Amino acid sequence: MKYTHLFFDLDHTLWDFERNSAESLAELYENHKLKSLGINDLSDFQSKFSEINQFHWNLLDKNLITHDELRRRRFADTLNALGVEADEDFGLKLNEDFLKLLPHKPHLIEGAIEILDYLAPKYELHIISNGWLDIQFNKMNSSKITHYFGEVITNERANARKPDPKIFEYAVGLTNASLSNSLMIGDNYEADILGAKSAGMDSVYFNPETFEATDANYTINHLLKLKNIL
Repeated sequence: MKYTHLFFDLDHTLWDFERNSAESLAELYENHKLKSLGINDLSDFQSKFSEINQFHWNLLDKNLITHDELRRRRFADTLNALGVEADEDFGLKLNEDFLKLLPHKPHLIEGAIEILDYLAPKYELHIISNGWLDIQFNKMNSSKITHYFGEVITNERANARKPDPKIFEYAVGLTNASLSNSLMIGDNYEADILGAKSAGMDSVYFNPETFEATDANYTINHLLKLKNIL
């Protein structure tokens, strides 16, 4: 067996960030009466936040902003883009409430439990995530997948973020694996796929849009297609 250790990304790969985020944003919209501020359509708030949040995470992955800047800016920028004047304090309050709601949402990507049940008896499973450690644990507990995984590796533990090869090197050292017998599975092409490649680790690009990733060893558009690889 070539691989013995599988390293999964969490958000957008196993844990359904978009669905869980949409539910949390709907609660924020009601709790903070955002309609009264001029945001008449909940879906506008959800879609604009998704766009701006992804933009800030991409900046974070490139080390162009910090975690704290992301937390400060993403909601204020969302409201401003929707024509609502929002200061940083209100943006931070929305972010604080969002992070209280979001990690307690349970929805997983289709096929997640079935594939984890299939893989767990055969491989050692771990998480490598650029998210915050406590929040990632809460997400895993809420979606009842914590027991599948040995280690949850984040920036706080590795002092490095994907795509920095140091986080992958830290992960294999922590889990007594090696780069040659490890496989990274994730949806973020730059962070997960190019990051793993830079460290010398094989990768699976999970992309439901079926874009072919030339730098990934494998590309799948559904989690259950991992059965064809592993």
